[in-house]
Amino acid sequence: MNVGSSENSATVPLSKHPQLFLDDYIIARTHNLQRDVKEPVKHPGNPLIVQEHPWESRMLNFYGTVLYAPDRQRYQCWYVGGRTGDRLVPGPGDDIRVGKYCIAYAESDDGLSWEKPMVGEGRWGPHETHNIVMPGAHGLCVLREEEEPDPAKRYKAAGGAQIGYSPDGIRWQLKDWKYAVGKNDTSPSVARWNGTYYAYVRNQEEDPDWPGVMRGVGLCTSDDFDHWTKKESILRSDEQDGYPWVQPHALAATPYGDVLIGLLVMVHLVPEHPNNAMSEMDAQLVVSRDGRTWQRVADRAVFFKHPKPQPFGRRAWDLRCHPGSNMLVVDDEIRIYYVGCNNRMGEGTWEDGRLRFGHEGEWSREQPVPLPESKWGIGLATLPADRFVSLRPSNWMVEGILETKPLQISRERLIVNADADPEQIKAEILDENGHVLPGFDWRKTRAEPVDGLRMEVRWADGSTIRTLGDAAGEKPVRLRLMIRNGDLFAFQVR
Repeated sequence: MNVGSSENSATVPLSKHPQLFLDDYIIARTHNLQRDVKEPVKHPGNPLIVQEHPWESRMLNFYGTVLYAPDRQRYQCWYVGGRTGDRLVPGPGDDIRVGKYCIAYAESDDGLSWEKPMVGEGRWGPHETHNIVMPGAHGLCVLREEEEPDPAKRYKAAGGAQIGYSPDGIRWQLKDWKYAVGKNDTSPSVARWNGTYYAYVRNQEEDPDWPGVMRGVGLCTSDDFDHWTKKESILRSDEQDGYPWVQPHALAATPYGDVLIGLLVMVHLVPEHPNNAMSEMDAQLVVSRDGRTWQRVADRAVFFKHPKPQPFGRRAWDLRCHPGSNMLVVDDEIRIYYVGCNNRMGEGTWEDGRLRFGHEGEWSREQPVPLPESKWGIGLATLPADRFVSLRPSNWMVEGILETKPLQISRERLIVNADADPEQIKAEILDENGHVLPGFDWRKTRAEPVDGLRMEVRWADGSTIRTLGDAAGEKPVRLRLMIRNGDLFAFQVR
């Protein structure tokens, strides 16, 4: 099965970034190759952050962000806390801003062992010390911009009904954002891409074929982070998803070289009317080159899976799992921090085919099987650099072949990220019309390991060693990559 067969002959300028195979942007044609989505590996020490304070008693949700601060050499985490009960009754001197939710803060030296410094300002209900940095907020994406000239705006945040600035990620100045986003109480994500801020937020629409609101992903944009366009719908459910019972819930977007890579969280509702709450969650990979148009990867294959549902008492701690607002690349490791909970989304609101309405803990009648107490935590899953999706042979007995569109190349070295024996990697350089350049046919290929993930491809003819730089120049060239019995993840010119 071919993954792509584009005859577009337009020349593509090639950057220094890894060229992933999430879409067909640089692919002209393939033979005997198919895409294979790789599943992130969960850390054996999960959950890494757990409930321990009164303001986390109801939930510790990761509608939030993990970043690395190089000047502090620390990882920083912002997450949602929630308390039990409808309202804390403030006593004399208590902060009347206490709400149902809050944004709390944690730090780590290695991103694995976390502490919660009591850096919150003022009282929170009866608590004089706490790690709450945004009382009353729900859901937050944080950006840290090293090039920001104003130190007070080094950190930027958006979520819920507010946006804000901070010099350190702890002390925040907030202002209203609701005019742009409206209802926005799921996990937001903000990315700066080609000079524009793209905010991916909750979207919901009335649907004549659906008794409740239909979930989706909305987009707001800004040139300065202060003024935002009104939300517009960019991702909705369709028949291929399983409309109406499978719906987009959130999009976490991360700049990655030449593209934005997104984790599109999908809710899989129990297909019984009028249920629009109880569901399981997983995530697909999506990719964008303009921030607005997103392409589903590998025919909507599941990338981030939820554990198999089990009866109460035998469930995984992360039966309900939802990635945070971004991915984090650390050296050659992609880190995906995510929230886990032992109960499914909406569980307890639907039973025997009827919804149970009411306030928290006040259902219309006693439930025959009480829900176990929800236990929340934040976990970590990882991938090696660039290894989201591979191209691998459909028939393992023969080579798979990829040929690129014409490329404008101004660098010297050809590096491939592959899981294969070096002898199984072959390459050719062709002119833009598809003719192999002298000295660059596959029989002369020499692939030598550079590190644990990558190999450099050169061509040997007796004592003569040729590199990509010997063929690159003013005229475009095509690359033909071949792999047998392995996985090809990306190539890069350096």
